[in-house]
Amino acid sequence: MVATQTKISLFLDAADTTIMHRVGMTGLYMTLKRLEKQYPSSRQRGGHISWVLTADTIKLFWEGSDFVALSWLIKESFQLDNTGLIHLAGLENNAIDLSQKAHIHKGMCAVFLRHNQFYQAGELVNTELEVEEKKVEYQYKSLTWYAHQTFAEKLCEADTQQLRHDYVQITSWLYLGGIVRHARMQNTTKLEEKPEYALALLFVPVVCHYCLLHIPSEDLKERKPHRYLVVIPEIKDFEDASQRRWGLQQLETKQFHVSSLGEAGLLYYSLDDIQPEVVYYQACQVWLYEKTNKASRQRTLMSIEEIKIDKNILITYQQVQKYFKTNYQIIKYKQIFIKVNPIRSLIADNLVKGIHWWSNFWEKLVMEDSKGYLFNQLFPNREGFIIMAENSEEDKQYLIFIKVFQQAMKGKFAKMYAKAEEGKDPQIKKKVERLRAELNYCYDELSFKEYLSDFLVRGGLNKYFNEHQEEIALLIKKSSWQELRIWSLLAIASYKPKDKSTNRDDNSFPNNQNLEEVNDESEEE
Repeated sequence: MVATQTKISLFLDAADTTIMHRVGMTGLYMTLKRLEKQYPSSRQRGGHISWVLTADTIKLFWEGSDFVALSWLIKESFQLDNTGLIHLAGLENNAIDLSQKAHIHKGMCAVFLRHNQFYQAGELVNTELEVEEKKVEYQYKSLTWYAHQTFAEKLCEADTQQLRHDYVQITSWLYLGGIVRHARMQNTTKLEEKPEYALALLFVPVVCHYCLLHIPSEDLKERKPHRYLVVIPEIKDFEDASQRRWGLQQLETKQFHVSSLGEAGLLYYSLDDIQPEVVYYQACQVWLYEKTNKASRQRTLMSIEEIKIDKNILITYQQVQKYFKTNYQIIKYKQIFIKVNPIRSLIADNLVKGIHWWSNFWEKLVMEDSKGYLFNQLFPNREGFIIMAENSEEDKQYLIFIKVFQQAMKGKFAKMYAKAEEGKDPQIKKKVERLRAELNYCYDELSFKEYLSDFLVRGGLNKYFNEHQEEIALLIKKSSWQELRIWSLLAIASYKPKDKSTNRDDNSFPNNQNLEEVNDESEEE
């Protein structure tokens, strides 16, 4: 006989919930969906627990002791495998490859289980990953226990073993960002939740997604602890949100490396199938956790960014994923190095800000890029810029401008080739840097147009300018000089010079970023 009296009811649209509660409810929904496949009959479950699930409600039923039913549910939901890695039933992360499972394990430890009172560490485990048919040594910190596993004791009264009727005190591992502000005031500043909401919050890690943040311009020679980004989605439908989170397990771990909070948010929704006739709108929060100094044993919440995504933003980002260089990994026997494409993250940040994908390139690629690192990243991404412009009716006009500008560059470089000594290549890279510097001296409309006019004249005969005189004149007249300066920069950075002896490849303009190591954690918490 199945229990029919409702013990816990959760509603997605309840007025007293936050984004964290709704994410937790979704994690519980995902877990119950997986458990009903593993234990199809309520007779196989502790307390004969059963449930009814809809797109916006969760109802739990059981017989007898509340503690027996809840401890069974929690024990089955939060496990450790035989190597000490966290296993979440809601994700079935035993079924994914070891690198993804370790990524989730490290993300939970870095974000939720930051303090050592919330887990018991085991030994450091040395194992092997198989990456692109190569064996790579890999190390992680195993656990023997973590706080989620025994939370039924907090939910139930010790003497009666029944669900508590009063509030449950919670801390930061259960509600991200929730802390007691001052130890002496903890009785008035402590956080409390209804037992049913405390249970839901337990499942937040099932839905969250973790990315590693890379700062492109910093000196990567010094080993630094990982900066973790955790994506917390706004939930509108349990089933839709569950399918999205399960789908993210298709991604390779190298894709979880980004250089902006905006891309971390967009990445969460990147596999969504956008239908032209359907209204699309999503929102999420991205939380940044990092260590304030090398001696710190815990990561601290440093910032929170709210991200809103409409149909056009996501479609554009999906084009960016398709046409721009992806992250790639270099595999060595004891290490995996992830090379991040920061241009994608730069564009993603523009999209979530609601501006053109190229809008603030000048500020980011010139004013804030003193070492020229990001500027050098434009060259290997040149095909992406061209395709993105071709796919946009608004940006197609700038392609003609790029051709005109690069034809003038070709004319200037032809003179250099003619003067170069036989057997030697001219210093094209130095000339490109000089062009960038000249462009940087343009500080207003008059100075830029004087520079542009002089540059085109000195470039000699320009077939593209002759063929499109009216279009170019109109573009220069109606476009802001700041926009044309950005496209001039893109023209300079994406120009592929001709070699006398061989055709140059993407290494013509070397990338000066050292490779970032995946497992570069310098200390264990």
